[in-house]
Amino acid sequence: MDKTQAYRSRKRRRMALVVVVDVLLTAACLVVFALFDHVLPQAQRAVTSGEPIATYNSGAMEGSPGGDFSEKFADKFTSGEVIATENSYQSASLNVTLSRHEATIDDRPVVYFVEDIYIRSIDCLRCLLAQDTYGQGITEGVLEMSQRCNAIAAINSDYFGARQMGIVIRNGVLYRSVPSEDVSGQLFVIYRDGTIKVYPPRTELDLEEIMHHGAWQGFCFGPSLLDEQGGVLPEYRKSNHEPRTIIGMVEPGHYMFIVVDGRQDGYSEGMSITGIGHLCNELGLTAAYNLDGGRTTYMTFLGQTANQPERGGRSTSDIVYVADIDVNGGQ
Repeated sequence: MDKTQAYRSRKRRRMALVVVVDVLLTAACLVVFALFDHVLPQAQRAVTSGEPIATYNSGAMEGSPGGDFSEKFADKFTSGEVIATENSYQSASLNVTLSRHEATIDDRPVVYFVEDIYIRSIDCLRCLLAQDTYGQGITEGVLEMSQRCNAIAAINSDYFGARQMGIVIRNGVLYRSVPSEDVSGQLFVIYRDGTIKVYPPRTELDLEEIMHHGAWQGFCFGPSLLDEQGGVLPEYRKSNHEPRTIIGMVEPGHYMFIVVDGRQDGYSEGMSITGIGHLCNELGLTAAYNLDGGRTTYMTFLGQTANQPERGGRSTSDIVYVADIDVNGGQ
């Protein structure tokens, strides 16, 4: 092969190499474009957008969606009048009793509050988003939210806006579908029929099926405090004594809100996860779940602060509350 042929051969190889590189660069650009134009926006929508991903549809379920406890607890409700005292409330749709308790647990002073709740309909048990908006970084005070929605009893929720992961279901609407990767990030679902189910962390969730079967409220924090028989779980990871917020169920239609004040020397130092699990068992709960605690722990009753939050409490993403409905199911 003479010099001219060798030169032409090298030139062809260089041109072929350039074509291959161009093709690879074009493909890479297309992948990056697709990632930023479609995949990431869809994932981000599931994390931060106020647009619902899915909404519960009672027509999708077989038979009645349930959630009517008017006959089951008929003796708990009035015929229409409201009977209210400083620590109790009774109406045609609600029966709530607030109690304050002092105890010494693990050689520490503890003050906790219990709201014992009977509801006529699952529609009485609701959540309210801060500023009526779903998203990260959107907060509002628990007391302000409870007053705004005329809550009879309310507690802080799981502060979903402080994290990018964790399923968020509120009032039958799925807002975030990104499972938590934390080992304590259990999904706690209250269904329209009043039942509760806890989904262990790091399990594959069929959210379409969960929504289809009437998921009403879904929280992701934890841990769950009781086993499937209502017994205290035999072992928890070590935890500090802290302010705690708990939502629990005795049976469908009969629930409890519990808050434990803490981080306040001489008044109340809080409880460990094990301690609060035993308390829930003693109160007769069959399911109980640990919501956000610490300074977020806050309870209201009849539009007033019920407990003594650490440093006055802090704003959060939403509240869990009960409120009156009319006998036809309207808010």
